[in-house]
Amino acid sequence: MITIADAIDRDALRIRSEYLDTPGLALTATQTACRHALSTGHARALLEALVADGFLTSGRDGVYRRSMAPISAP
Repeated sequence: MITIADAIDRDALRIRSEYLDTPGLALTATQTACRHALSTGHARALLEALVADGFLTSGRDGVYRRSMAPISAP
């Protein structure tokens, strides 16, 4: 049986894919929201979830970048 991913999962996968496809990508939550037609709050929540997963890092400047640390498997 095929299941459809929740909107949040789809959005997180799209953002993750963009960072994988574009080395050196550095975006703010507002820029991410514009690129993916999301609200800024939703984009920020997704980016923070990717930070919590160890996939992204964020700096004081509010820019999210790909983490260089190895990601541990769940």
